[in-house]
Order: sequence, then structure tokens, then C-alpha cells
Amino acid sequence: MARVNVRTSSARRIKALLTAVAVFTSLVAVRALWVQGIDANGAAATAIANLTTKPQVLPANRGTVTDRNGTVLAETLPYVRVIADPYGIATNGIARSTTLSSTQQAKASQAPEAIAQILMTDLGGSLDDYLWHLTNQNRSDGSPNQYEPIAANVPAYTWAKIVNDMNEGGWYGLSAEQTPLRVYPDGSLASNVLGFVGSDGNGLAGLEYSQNAILKGIDGQSSSERGAYGIIPLGVNTLVPAVNGDNIELTIDATMQMAAQQEINGAVAQFGADWGTAIVMNVKTGEILAMADAQTFDNNNFGQADPATLGNRAVEMTFEPGSVQKVLTMSSLIDQGLITPDTRVVVPPSIESGGHTITDSEGHGTWYLTARGVVAYSSNIGAVLLARQSSKQATVDYLRSFGLGQPTGIQLPGEGNLSLGIVPDASMPDYQRDRIAFGQSISVTPLQEATAVAAVANGGTYIQPTIIKSVTTADGVPVPQPQQESHRVISAETSAQVINMMESVTDSSLYAKQRSIPGYTWAGKTGTAQRVDSATGQYSGWTASFVGVAPVNDPTILVYVVLDNPAGGTFGGTVAMPTARDLMMLALPHYGIAPTGNPPYTDPIDYQP
Repeated sequence: MARVNVRTSSARRIKALLTAVAVFTSLVAVRALWVQGIDANGAAATAIANLTTKPQVLPANRGTVTDRNGTVLAETLPYVRVIADPYGIATNGIARSTTLSSTQQAKASQAPEAIAQILMTDLGGSLDDYLWHLTNQNRSDGSPNQYEPIAANVPAYTWAKIVNDMNEGGWYGLSAEQTPLRVYPDGSLASNVLGFVGSDGNGLAGLEYSQNAILKGIDGQSSSERGAYGIIPLGVNTLVPAVNGDNIELTIDATMQMAAQQEINGAVAQFGADWGTAIVMNVKTGEILAMADAQTFDNNNFGQADPATLGNRAVEMTFEPGSVQKVLTMSSLIDQGLITPDTRVVVPPSIESGGHTITDSEGHGTWYLTARGVVAYSSNIGAVLLARQSSKQATVDYLRSFGLGQPTGIQLPGEGNLSLGIVPDASMPDYQRDRIAFGQSISVTPLQEATAVAAVANGGTYIQPTIIKSVTTADGVPVPQPQQESHRVISAETSAQVINMMESVTDSSLYAKQRSIPGYTWAGKTGTAQRVDSATGQYSGWTASFVGVAPVNDPTILVYVVLDNPAGGTFGGTVAMPTARDLMMLALPHYGIAPTGNPPYTDPIDYQP
């Protein structure tokens, strides 16, 4: 066997290596000369051709909506959509232009199942739910599939867990897109007021719709230059930050809102009404404390709701108010100096008007009532006889000054031309003027009527109702709001006299046992009106209502309840009053209003001829 000279063999290997290095260096030098000198423009063009600028929307965070006490009613949570890159997962993120080592190949072959295991652990489901997504490397046209949606509406904290698990395992191929999700923590609470947001992030109903511009904010955008291997660190990168939406604090009180919803739901169910609504209001400020419809829905699943329940009847529905309107009739007559609460009225069993006979809800002989008694007994005939002393123009002027037939200006949608009610002009026939005196031949919305009576209780001053207490930017800076419109409708003296007349409906010997509130004086008015069937345009059934204000010595809280077409009753005093009374009994101590006691009501409601 020939002996090998180790020293000579090593020298040969070193010489061969140095020769190879020299050749490689020469080739690199030649390539560099070509790129930098001979074909510089061509190389630059190739590099530019491979550059991409990928813009990405940075969604603004939609403003939060809270009640007056800070309870969150609507908020946006940081959810994401998880996206997979199956083309990249096949090599576990290593560029395909690179030759994978055996170790890298082994890890890449394990990637789909390992990532599927992470998704199954953090998102639920099974391996099969994810594997087919993660291994779908090419689209139908043969192009690389680098965008495969995996899961939507994933909480940000869950995505953070996925990222951590991916990093710990050294896996590549998942990313996330921001998809903020609007949520309503209390489900159906105030759903008719709040409304809901569509998939595009815009409000579709309720406050979310009417205040969309300030709640939505302004989306931002980022863009980065990318090459074949991702973002170029020194490339051109731009960032326009998102401007988050403003936060809204409502005048709504979540506690009172919940009570109102429960009460009106119970009343509609008990009396078999088609619909019902309840409003609780601060008469001194115009603030809406509760606005509840009977048929509500879950804002988080509005797509499954009955379309008929998605509106806000307190704002949108028109109806004939019935005898609650007598509060406004008496206010206008006293304010003009035509009557006083003690004005005497001989009320016959019926009265003729425009070829029709007007009667009271219950048959009677001749009554000898004061104007106060006309309110207490809710006499249509007595109201007509008194109202005939006023001119039609004065009647119309007062009705419009009380806000009827026109938008209230509430910051909610629905006050369109078809939902403003009808107030005739002074050319109306005599019989229409007669019917308006007791709340027929005129239409209103629940909010209009509540605000009008609130003006009577507020010393005669009308205050535009409001649902928004304050607005702040995302950084907590107050945003100035338009001043509420206000004007005087009747004098303070007239206001006090009308409240005294309304007290005869709740605290007089006629009704005190079933209508009084222990520890408090309050004043109210029943309403029972023939109902216009929207399908036929004819009278069919009844609308029952009740309005109450308290306490009598300093009216602060108003409650208004309306029940449409009750099958289990007719009169407002029977159908709507109990709900209004229950809400008032809750509201007075809830808002710290001191008890007044229950002194006997002794003002005369009738007289001996």
C-alpha cells in the first residue's frame, strides 16, 4: 500500500479552496461591475419591479355610549380576523429561493399540524377544521395562496395567546386584521334607543345611526414598502393615525330604563295590547331618564329580530292622545283668562257637534262640575263647552307652542314628515276644534305629548327634550353641545292651577284609594282615545294612556305610558295608570325627592246648582 503524505494532501486541499474562493470572488466582482456599471439601470428596474407598497387601514375605535351614571351601554372591543399564509406555512416562512436544510424541511413538514393544534387549543374546534385551510397552498388559478381567512371576531387577548404559542414553537404563517366588534353588554336594555351598527362599522338605527358621525371617528392608514422578503426597514413607510370616535353619555338611567322596560312589557302582556311605550322625564331639564318600548330586541343579534321591533315608537309612532290632551286644553283656556279651575260648567248627557253626538265615556245625567271637575271626571262634553270660548287661531297657536306637529329635536332618528303628527290650521271646522279639546282629530307622538305636559309642569316653560347629557373626545376633552331650545308657553300661575286640576285625578276622594302614592302627592291625567287602524284608516279599538307628574309642590319627574289597542281593557285609568304609578313610585325615592305626605285634596270638583 502506498503511503499518503498528509502534509502534501492538506496543501493541495488548501490550494484548491483558495482557487475556488478566487474564482467566486472574481465572479462576484464581475457581477458587481455589471450591476453597478454596465447594467445598473436594469438591476434597479428589477428591484423596483419587486417592490410593493401595501396600505393597511387602521380602524378608528368607535366611541363608547354610557348611561348617566357611567354604565356602559355600547362599546367597541378589539377583535381581529385570523389569516393564514398556507404558501408560507409549507416552508415555515423560509423563502423558496433558499435550499432548506434537512432540519428545516422536517420542521416545515410539521408546521400545518402544529399550527392547527395551536388554533384548536386557543379557538376551539378540531384539527380537521384548520388543516385544510393551512395546507391549501395554491388558488384555483395556480397562484400562491397567501391569504386564507381562518376565524373572525377573535378577541384580541385570544390572538395574543396564539401569537405567543406560535413564537414559542417557532412557527410561521398566521397574521391578524383588526375587526373591532360593537357590543351591547346588557343585550336588549335601551335597544330601541341605542340602535345597532352594521358590518361596515356604520350605525344603522337609533342613536348609533343619528350620531354616527361623532361616534365613528376617522380611520387611519399605514403603508410600507415591501420586497420579496417582507418590509424593507429603510423603505418608504407612512402612518396616518386613526382618530377615535367621541364618547357619549346619555341622560338615560340604566336602572330606570330596566324598570320601564319590565313594566311596559308586563302591561302589554297583561292587557293584550299591540304595543306599548313608557317615557320617564325630568321636567326641569328635558332629560329623558327612560324611553322603553314593549317589544325590544338584542342589539348584539339584531339580524334575528322581528323588523317591526327595530324602531322607537316613543319617537316615531303617531296616535290620537285622548283625554291627556285636556291638560293642554285647560292650560290654553286659563292662560287666556277665559276660565279658572273653579269655573262652573253645566254638563248635559250629550252635545251635538258637526252632525255628530259627543258623549262621555260613561252615560250620565246632567253634571254640575267645576273646570277642575271636568278634568277629574274626564268629561269630553265639559271640555268642548269650555274650549268653544277660545278662537281657533289661539287654539292652534298654543298647540304649536307646546311642540305638537313638529320635531322635538331629540337626538334620535325617526322625526320625519310622516311621524310628526297632525295639528290643523285655524281654518278647521268647528267640529274639529270641539274634538281636539278632548284629544281626537289631532295626532301626536308619545314624546311630543310627554314634552308638552312637561312644559305645563315646568312652570309653563317648554324645554326641548334631550337624550344626550355630554360628549367627550376619546381623550376625555368635553365637546360643546347645542343649547336646548326653550320658550314660555303659559304663565307660572297658569301652570300651578293646571297642576292643581290634575291632582284631582290622582289624590281627590274620587280616586285616592287606587291612584295615590304613599308619602307623595302627584298629579295626572288619564287618556282613552278611539284608535285609527293604520290598515283601514278607520277607527277600530282604543289607545289607553296616562301621564303623571310629581311631586305637586315642585314637579320634577314625569311618567307617560301609552298602550295601543289593549284587548283586556279600555280606559287609561285602568290599563295605563298602574304602570305609570309603579314607575313614579320607583323614581321619586330613586332620585332623592323628599316625601311630601298625603294631605287630603279638598278643592271642589262639582257644585250644587
